[in-house]
Amino acid sequence: MSAGYPGFADATSRQRDRVDFDHSNDPELEHLVGTQFEHLSALTPTGDGWVATVCSGNYTVMAEKNGRFFNLTGPSPQAETVRMVAPEQTHSVPSEQFVAEGAERAPSADVFAGWTISEHVPAARDQNAYAECDSRMPDARDVRPQKANLPHDTPYPTLAPYPGWPRYDEN
Repeated sequence: MSAGYPGFADATSRQRDRVDFDHSNDPELEHLVGTQFEHLSALTPTGDGWVATVCSGNYTVMAEKNGRFFNLTGPSPQAETVRMVAPEQTHSVPSEQFVAEGAERAPSADVFAGWTISEHVPAARDQNAYAECDSRMPDARDVRPQKANLPHDTPYPTLAPYPGWPRYDEN
């Protein structure tokens, strides 16, 4: 939990003890390198927030083990759904303009602003989301790694964040 963005532990506190992909929420730390591609595919309003369909392309993420690097996945991106609940508004907050991108890898301030994650489903219920996700990845399927756990002597490059996070002293 300490490796998440500022505010992540509070935003996911109701999810803290869940299990994803047969791994507990407190796995042994492994050193990951490379670039994970994310694409917001759909946002659907709910009575108290939103449900997002998110595409996760982990095909250029590798785990380092004993000086070798191993693909985490094959060519297929994952389609996931995340249910977010809006904070209760007790007073109106004036609208402010913030810089929405920058060169930083992670935010330095809490970007959750009272929002909470009430559900994360690592497999989208809408099967059409998988084809949509596959088409949204920056690399064609035939040039992506084809199998998981293939050993390499050097890792895939870690690309600069895009759009990245702003430095909060700029806002």
